[in-house]
Amino acid sequence: MTGRDLSSILARKYNAWCERRALVCADEDRVRRASAFLARRDLAPYERAAFYLHGLTGCEGLEFVAFSNARLENPIMLTNDIVLMPCFLSESEMKGQNFQDPLVRRTMEMARQNRFIYDGCIPIETWDEENVRKAIRSVDEALSIFCLNGRVYFEWEPKYPAPDESKSSYSYEDQHLQELEGVAKVLDSLGEGDRVALYRSLAWLSQSLRLSEPAARFLFSILAIESLARYIEEEAPDESPLAVLRADRLTRTERRARRERCISDILSAWLQSDPTKAIDTAYSECMGIKRRLKIHLEHLFTSDPEPIALLFEQKGEGKSLYDLRHVIAHGTVDALSEAQRDQIGQRVWDAERVARRYISAVVNMALGTEPFSKTMTGTMFIGVQNMVVSSEGMYRGPTHMADVYS
Repeated sequence: MTGRDLSSILARKYNAWCERRALVCADEDRVRRASAFLARRDLAPYERAAFYLHGLTGCEGLEFVAFSNARLENPIMLTNDIVLMPCFLSESEMKGQNFQDPLVRRTMEMARQNRFIYDGCIPIETWDEENVRKAIRSVDEALSIFCLNGRVYFEWEPKYPAPDESKSSYSYEDQHLQELEGVAKVLDSLGEGDRVALYRSLAWLSQSLRLSEPAARFLFSILAIESLARYIEEEAPDESPLAVLRADRLTRTERRARRERCISDILSAWLQSDPTKAIDTAYSECMGIKRRLKIHLEHLFTSDPEPIALLFEQKGEGKSLYDLRHVIAHGTVDALSEAQRDQIGQRVWDAERVARRYISAVVNMALGTEPFSKTMTGTMFIGVQNMVVSSEGMYRGPTHMADVYS
């Protein structure tokens, strides 16, 4: 990549390469106009962040930070003039360096974690919603191609994310820990099959909370419900304490025989005249996950209709949570559409909430223990580097991205 290429992109940036300064603007009217973008719910979070930085600083592009297990030691230009600038030293630059140098230490730490930091920028010529949306999609497209070489990932976020994207932290008190210990003792006293089923469900929910992609978080939360419900209805031994939660009180042998009769009857009626309809009908009527799950949850939540309504009644974009689960699981969601990811992200909390209530209800009703009586409260943290200051000297923190993001 030539110096001329770099200088042309640099001229559009707010920061120097590998720099993340404080947001400086002394014009109160400009701050107010830029801040109005943060309240626009018709824009996805990354779109709001792009308009905010542009409105506040006049930056003619979207600056972002990228993280990857790929070590690219030289700046590169990808499609649509996207630049990735390494914010670490190359192997040749590391030779003979003083290990007390902060950048040397940061480079060594990135190599140890296999997580390298890049300054990214994509120019934006015209600042309207369509072009900003296209620019954000271009970043996702360009970075997704790297996975073809091997197990290479790139994740990225705007260098100045919208403040409402801050994550919450949770403070545990002794009572919370005591309640968790009590639940663990109850689970450990179960038979192996029941114990594995409950911990498997918890693991799906736990893993969803560690992910960043909304579609994966959403799907894992639904799987936490489906995996446990299926076990209770179809696999739990008849003597299991979980068996009392079955909507269907037949034994496993009786359920299998009924399912086989159902399939046989439908195939006999439709296989010759309409094979496709025969297979589809047999699956939905005799083995369909959605129908069985709804019956199971209606039996469990007899006095609490909210989980059923959230899962199966339409809401937002004309889709219930289970409709959304269907389109995600069948690959019809555009994983590179920031708008679609934002729509899914807005429903993730509902999916997590239903999963948490379902697992807690199973523990409470089947095992006779109330999991939690004390509510957890979350605390949102907004970093000082997202604050707008009126002069450069008002911020005294780190500016090199290796320090900011390591």
